[in-house]
Amino acid sequence: MTHDDVPVTRPTASVATSTADDTVVAPHLQPGVIDGEIVRPAGESARAAVLSVGDELLLGDLTDTNATWISQRLKEQGVEVVHHLAVADDEQAMADALAWLCGRVHLVIIGGGLGPTEDDRTREAVAAAAGVDLRQDADLEEHIVQRFAAMGRPMAAQNLRQARIPVGATAFPPAGTAPAFGLTIAGPSPTRVIALPGVPWELHELWERYVVDEVASIAGRRVTLTRVLHVVGRGESDVAAVVEPLVGDRDGVTLAFLAKSREIQVRLTVSADDRPTALATSQPLVEEVTDALDGAVAGVDDEDLETVVLRLLVDRGVTVATAESATAGDIAARLGRVPGASQALLGGTIVYATDSKHQVLGIDEELVAAAGAVSEPVTEALAVAARDRFGADFGLAVTGVAGPSTVDGLPVGTAYWALAHPDGSVEVHGRRIPGDRGQMLARLGTAALDLLRRRLAGS
Repeated sequence: MTHDDVPVTRPTASVATSTADDTVVAPHLQPGVIDGEIVRPAGESARAAVLSVGDELLLGDLTDTNATWISQRLKEQGVEVVHHLAVADDEQAMADALAWLCGRVHLVIIGGGLGPTEDDRTREAVAAAAGVDLRQDADLEEHIVQRFAAMGRPMAAQNLRQARIPVGATAFPPAGTAPAFGLTIAGPSPTRVIALPGVPWELHELWERYVVDEVASIAGRRVTLTRVLHVVGRGESDVAAVVEPLVGDRDGVTLAFLAKSREIQVRLTVSADDRPTALATSQPLVEEVTDALDGAVAGVDDEDLETVVLRLLVDRGVTVATAESATAGDIAARLGRVPGASQALLGGTIVYATDSKHQVLGIDEELVAAAGAVSEPVTEALAVAARDRFGADFGLAVTGVAGPSTVDGLPVGTAYWALAHPDGSVEVHGRRIPGDRGQMLARLGTAALDLLRRRLAGS
């Protein structure tokens, strides 16, 4: 299909303008657009701000994952993020925010507000902050039309308003249907403003196509790398007591801890001229911390617990099946999200209700009645049944009391996890797991997977 087949009438470009009267700038900012690179004094780190646009962010309807992702990418390129701002779909609010940021940072990344509807006002706000008009970009129009044609979808005429960008801006053709652009705003200290769509996959793709090189030129090509150690089975204070004396005040290393429901992340951030050098120089410290935590590091960097478990299963040529009560299939789902899971995960059962343990996996009803649905004997029997039912080498099972009330007199948080081995032996572990319902279930799944990891690793 060509763009001639798309049922759309091209309107005469109606370009919004901003005048001196309605241009919103801070007192320190002199409106205008400049050419050339952003210049910063030697030895001064590049500073950036992330400006997220959308009523839904302020109302709490969406979590701003874009800002987190952008900050991570900027950090990797040696840029210091000093501000995160979120503003409504309001031209005045966006222009005010931009005016405040310009001159304070070298780079502003905007996410959102580039759609085709009237509440998408990022283009107008950037033009207002820069004191320039909008122009209709013919090449962007063609990109948009061709994009809809390629998808075989009719295009509404209002989509062409997405081809409006501020005068002086560099256009970034769309990955989806929303183009992006970059504009350098003049002032006592020029600021590069890059506006990207709010749809995450489009933002990510445009970042790789156009933004990476721009950021590198501003940052001076130095990279910042964060090594992540995924620690399970130990509390944050316990981990910190081990790691902090090791890292201490080592030059060029920043230490941080991030507590999540499933794990504690030890984050070691270093800088170097390039990624391979950063990896090489940080590796001895990663190994030192891993050794000190005595088997509690389930994975490093992109290898989280479930990724490591699956890799170990495949490397050893063995398989696993699950029987889950409290976690309701989450353990199998965590393994299933890892590419290649079918090589080692044979299947799983959700035996949430007490009767299902007998009806689905044949667990002795008298055993359940005598020991209780949440108990060491029943969890052991479930692990064996999962292994045997699927013909797997290992069977992994969990039971637990997730709340809100007690079960058979057992307090909320009571949990058991069991591993049936290929040789017929079974080991069962249990304790009371703290946290709310979601945290307790996440930690129970992690405990079970970590038991399998340790045994596969020979510990």
